[in-house]
Amino acid sequence: MFLRSIVRELERIDDENTYCLYSNRDFALPAPNPRWNKRISSGFLSVPGTLWLQTRAKRAAIADGLDVFWGPGQALPLGLPPGLRKVLTVHDFVWRLYPETMGSYTYAIHNLFHERSIREADKLIAVSQSTARDLETLLQVPSSRVQVVYHGVCRQYHPRDQKAAAQYVARQFGTSENFIFSVGTIQPRKNLSTLVEAIGILRRNGHFPYQLLIAGGSGWKTSRIYASVKRCGLTDREVQFLGHVPEEDLPLLYSGARLFVFPSLYEGFGLPLVEAMSSGVPILASDAPPVPEIVQDAAILVSPQSPQDFANAIGRLLKDSALSAHLVRRGLHRASQFRWDIAAKEVLRVFEEVYRNSELRRAARPLRTGDSRSVPPPTRGGTM
Repeated sequence: MFLRSIVRELERIDDENTYCLYSNRDFALPAPNPRWNKRISSGFLSVPGTLWLQTRAKRAAIADGLDVFWGPGQALPLGLPPGLRKVLTVHDFVWRLYPETMGSYTYAIHNLFHERSIREADKLIAVSQSTARDLETLLQVPSSRVQVVYHGVCRQYHPRDQKAAAQYVARQFGTSENFIFSVGTIQPRKNLSTLVEAIGILRRNGHFPYQLLIAGGSGWKTSRIYASVKRCGLTDREVQFLGHVPEEDLPLLYSGARLFVFPSLYEGFGLPLVEAMSSGVPILASDAPPVPEIVQDAAILVSPQSPQDFANAIGRLLKDSALSAHLVRRGLHRASQFRWDIAAKEVLRVFEEVYRNSELRRAARPLRTGDSRSVPPPTRGGTM
């Protein structure tokens, strides 16, 4: 979503620079445009993405003679030529702050490549002020090397008729029409056990005619989360895991919910918060970084360590319609400040800045950008 949205807006706003998009699998370009070029390493689908980035993508970027290489996925091909300027987007520091919430392979890849990529980059794009502070405190990166660029929110997230959306969700997923909603990969960092325990408290203390719906694929160390459901004596009537849901159904899940709950221990940005605000649903969230920065005064925030605090706040919000309506109004206002067109303009500004500062640039020649992954970037160089 992040890369696709940035690329779509860059293609729309930039009519000067040339882009090369590198990937080990085919992908659709946002629109036919002779300045946007795909570089597909066919036959490399079985090669781990990190190995492909450090080998095939690296060779292609050098051969294309890029001016700027963008790593949108927090990693760069190491050892790129000095004259090729490097921009890196840093999404989070899970590998440093919460390594126990990652699988051993994923942690090893992050530990091996991410810090080295950060140190090699000419300019870093942080997705929040919180991540920018982590760069400074954890790796002593000077603020002059960092630009904060917030994510945007897609147009399909907007207020809808709550009752109609809830009825759609009930038909589509076989759930109750009265539900509260949470979304995130099923893994310890999302702190879903605390939310489940809060639902258990509410059920024990009286009638709670709602169902908690959790959307998200299975991640790392899920057994503790499912065990908490059993320990609290809850069934599918109270807590239902929907798994990965189609992208077109997510806006209806937000809009049909009486409340969106986000108990995460740590995020780099927290895109579901912006999607929920845009959808016009009241929000209860943890006060862990960077949640206060993203929602400001548009949510009730509690400690991620306290199931009782979550239970109290859920009960309060479900009873206090005036408070919920106030949060919805504040959320819609706050969400309007997160736009992909603004994000793309700021990313392009970073590309042009590092290009201008290059001692090797040739006068009056448009930038050539590249990005690495499975989606594209700008100027002369890039990978997907």
